[in-house]
Amino acid sequence: MDSGPPSTPTLDNRWFSAFVRTHEAALRATALRLCGNAAEANDLLQDTYERGFRNLSRYRPGTDGRAWLLTILHHLFIDKCRSKTRERRADVSAEELEERIAAPEPEAAPAWASISTEQLREALTRIPEEFATVYRLHALEGMPYQDIAERLGIPKATVGTRLIRARRKLKELLMPGATGKAEAS
Repeated sequence: MDSGPPSTPTLDNRWFSAFVRTHEAALRATALRLCGNAAEANDLLQDTYERGFRNLSRYRPGTDGRAWLLTILHHLFIDKCRSKTRERRADVSAEELEERIAAPEPEAAPAWASISTEQLREALTRIPEEFATVYRLHALEGMPYQDIAERLGIPKATVGTRLIRARRKLKELLMPGATGKAEAS
């Protein structure tokens, strides 16, 4: 799937929030791998989101958004390593610093990354309309739960439940055999 909606999006706070949620798992995994602990990884993620939002005008819709955010994350990590080195004034060899900040090996793309927008839209026609509608409004149009609840005249909790069920049904249709693995972990 693309990093953004098919048409040229309005690059605003709402769009950026949805954009970040799309790539949050990859960003969090990379931050944890680089930092080695959750607290520093969370700080690095927050700094990444802040810098990404501040520089949103530099992002070009249609390009690889995950790569853009990961580049920001890596640059911030390198900056943090450099400032820690200066603070400690420790004698660290260039080799040691290189090892700490070396880019991780590229990960294999997750199975869902190969699903096209057309396949997703076709699968949406095969699940009950109450689930498909909530999924479309949230995932494809970026509407928050509260707005969906008001638009459909249902409780906010029902929106969340329907979204979970829609995702489960879509997973069964688009990635048969993967269903048990994700739910077990």
